[in-house]
Amino acid sequence: MPSYRGHLIGGVLTYLGMLQFVKYAQPNSHIVLQGLLFCLLGSLFPDVDVKSKGQKIFYIIILVFLCYCLIQHRLDLFIVASLLGLTPLLVRHRGLFHEIWFLLLLTIVSFICFKSFSEKNETLLLANSSFFFMGCLSHVVLDRLLTMMKRHF
Repeated sequence: MPSYRGHLIGGVLTYLGMLQFVKYAQPNSHIVLQGLLFCLLGSLFPDVDVKSKGQKIFYIIILVFLCYCLIQHRLDLFIVASLLGLTPLLVRHRGLFHEIWFLLLLTIVSFICFKSFSEKNETLLLANSSFFFMGCLSHVVLDRLLTMMKRHF
């Protein structure tokens, strides 16, 4: 299986591929720069269920988000984020977080939750969510390809 560096390379390649699609929409610089960040985060995310760089980044982001939810008095989102933060501890590696349907569902639910903070940034949020999901997808595809290659050689 690729190291975090291999997944980051996969994330960059996925990002470059996605840029070919969004360039026709003439995205602004926010979408382009944030797209790279979210694609890279997504490329590491499926390994949150094992001690990894992705897990470390995930828990830092969760901690910051939980503090923000408390400051904003958003206990509903605090509870959802807390449950999300506990989930990696309850599943096996390459289980739930390597299922494409779960990653898509998680991306959609996250989009809906973040949209509740600000509806005026919906386009940027949708772009970031798309880049994140595609980064996750690149991770899963890389893992599956390498598993298939190991079986055949």
